[in-house]
Amino acid sequence: MDFILEWYKAFLTVGIAIVGAGALAWLRSTFVTKALHEIGYKSLESRLSAVEKTIEDLPNTEDLHELDKRLIEVSGKIDGLNPQLADLKRLTDLLMENELRGTRNGDS
Repeated sequence: MDFILEWYKAFLTVGIAIVGAGALAWLRSTFVTKALHEIGYKSLESRLSAVEKTIEDLPNTEDLHELDKRLIEVSGKIDGLNPQLADLKRLTDLLMENELRGTRNGDS
């Protein structure tokens, strides 16, 4: 018992040093160092600025509304051309039929 009473301070110091070293090793493996944090922060900052630049270049609601209006206008113009295209198709069908009949009858 005298041995323990005589050396308890040394054992306590060694025990605390071992626990402290273990705690420091665990903290070092769990958390990132300041230098790595700064590198990661700069990388994230550059990625964020790239995303912000991309978002700035995207069309806004006014641009999309203008595009929608123009598409409606083009659709109206195409609908206006449909009767003319139907007439043109009918004429080309008649010309094709006439050509086929002409070669069938021996007319050149």
